Amino acid sequence: MKKFRYAILLAITLGLLVVAMPVQAQYQNLTHTNSSKKQQEGNVEKISTPQKKSKSGGGFFFGGGLGGGYSTYSSYIQVTPIIGYRVTPKFQVGTRLTYMHQWYKDYNNVKYNYNIYGGSLFLRYIFLKMLYAQAEYEILSVPDYYSADANANRTVNSLFAGLGLMQPVGGKAFFTVAVLYNFLEDRYSPYSNPLIRVGFGVGL
Repeated sequence: MKKFRYAILLAITLGLLVVAMPVQAQYQNLTHTNSSKKQQEGNVEKISTPQKKSKSGGGFFFGGGLGGGYSTYSSYIQVTPIIGYRVTPKFQVGTRLTYMHQWYKDYNNVKYNYNIYGGSLFLRYIFLKMLYAQAEYEILSVPDYYSADANANRTVNSLFAGLGLMQPVGGKAFFTVAVLYNFLEDRYSPYSNPLIRVGFGVGL
């Protein structure tokens, strides 16, 4: 009787082993397949996902403007080249050179020719898509209209601040219009207040 019981237990044990081996093999295969699939999916995702470039400033821009004016006693032409740098997408710094040739006629109908020249530094902050605020400090050498010496010159300092509009015109080119107020205006200044400045530029 005991031998029969041992035979039954041995048969059951062998049966369980036979059944468990395929199940274990199937589980291992499934685990290996899933891990391989995850690894492949991870690799595909890593390759196909583009990396976003960080937004930064940088880059020079060049431009300037041409101007002129005419009145009964005075006329002038003006050339103002500029070079600037975009520190960030919204913040720009630059320098402006100014040359102005002026014809002047006094009350005795005596005509004079003058050369006005100098330079400035400006800061520009774009606070909306096309609108910007600008501050600019300028130093010019201008004729001394009130001196007995017709060749006398004096230095004029100007501090401008105001708002402007920047309009792209295709590619990297842009067009600007600004209204600036001179907070250091004096009688020797060649500008009227406020100053309307029109310019054109190209970014690199």
